[in-house]
Amino acid sequence: MLEKFDNYQLLSKIATGGMAEIFLAKHVNSPVNSMPIAIKKVLKQYSNNPTLVKMFLAEARIICNISHENIVKIYDFGKFEDQYFIAMEYVFGQNLGAVIEKLKEKGLQMPLNLTIEIISAVLCGLDHAHNAQDRNGNFLNIVHLDMNPNNILISYEGKIKVVDFGIANANYTKKLKGDAGIQGTYAYLSPEQCSGMVVDRRSDIFSVGIILYEMLSGHPLYKNLDNDMAIMNSILYDEIEPINELMPDIDPNLAKIVMKALEKNQNRRYATAMDMREDLQLIYNSLEFDPNSEMLPAFMKKLFPAHFIKMTKIIEQAQTEYLMDELFNNIGELEDIDLEENKKAEEVAQQKEKSEKQHEKNKAMFSKIGLISGIVAGLAVIVLILKFLFVDPEVEVEAVTVFSSPGGAHIFVDGEDTGKVTPTSLQLEHGKKYIIDFIKDNMIGTLEFTPSSENRQINMQLKPR
Repeated sequence: MLEKFDNYQLLSKIATGGMAEIFLAKHVNSPVNSMPIAIKKVLKQYSNNPTLVKMFLAEARIICNISHENIVKIYDFGKFEDQYFIAMEYVFGQNLGAVIEKLKEKGLQMPLNLTIEIISAVLCGLDHAHNAQDRNGNFLNIVHLDMNPNNILISYEGKIKVVDFGIANANYTKKLKGDAGIQGTYAYLSPEQCSGMVVDRRSDIFSVGIILYEMLSGHPLYKNLDNDMAIMNSILYDEIEPINELMPDIDPNLAKIVMKALEKNQNRRYATAMDMREDLQLIYNSLEFDPNSEMLPAFMKKLFPAHFIKMTKIIEQAQTEYLMDELFNNIGELEDIDLEENKKAEEVAQQKEKSEKQHEKNKAMFSKIGLISGIVAGLAVIVLILKFLFVDPEVEVEAVTVFSSPGGAHIFVDGEDTGKVTPTSLQLEHGKKYIIDFIKDNMIGTLEFTPSSENRQINMQLKPR
């Protein structure tokens, strides 16, 4: 049996960090093809620390305002048995830090096209976060503040996601953080962070510049220094060796992009992540197409074959366990059908034996009747089972996965209460137009939805009544 946690079943622990642990999980009501998700739980020893809990929930609140293909999605957050948690998108792959380490271990270099592809996607996600607004149209002024390779996830399907807004700045987190000191991964801090100055989106651009510098050159900028103080002093005062001196063959325009992102004076840096991405795209478009160049999905699977196989098996096993759980949940009803049919069969046999004794001359006739009765009874069982297992065979049905932000909203379809709350799944008729309402406390949401093979997911942002 799978371990239960609130409305989720935990399948496997993925990682343990400073204040939280992350599990592969599924929602108890989710269809098998919509699993798995990731559950991030505050470690029990920190659950009573109000500052850490507020920061943890602030992360959830920040991500709730962001919906972008290059940022990990959040589905739900709350508290269960004194542990705060966030339910978020599971990215089946590796973080960029692990990719860089594996390449170093194998003595390989990241292909240039993939390097630009990864950094461009990160910049795209960051630009969306930097420009995020609340429901009233007010800019949230989000700054990630911990852009390092471990917070960039790359899936085996080639998806690239920014994760962990745990220490991010936003308008509503500044009071929570107070005088929290320097936070973030020291080897990827900006000069503003090191000096305690006011930070804005350009701080994240400097951090991405460090990552790009290291991916291209294969040399660390700061993480090889002795201690945190040495790292901060170097970030503040030491000149960065121009990347074209380390790599004489580098495209001069690409070298300019890297060094502009790494300007210590933020006014000489890129003003926005999108500005830097656009310059990188010009480099990417100028690359000569190599039909033998590796695409990101193949590259990732080739670099981590053991992990890909292991996690695929874990997910498949979890899906099997899910199906077995569903089977045993319904087995009682199937057993009731079997018992009833057995009882009928015994009654028929007894009646048959009695009839044979009384009417021996008609034995052959009664045998035929018994055979026909058995066939009819068998057909009745088949009809019952088909009715139990399947919807009207004439109707094509889509399994629609339904999420809301915040989660836990009651769902009404065409005015009828489904008895379900988000996240969950609904069986809806293909091509039929529905009016779907969401209600949670004083928040509501409504939409028209027509399920199809390309349209099987709903993400509803609830608003105050």
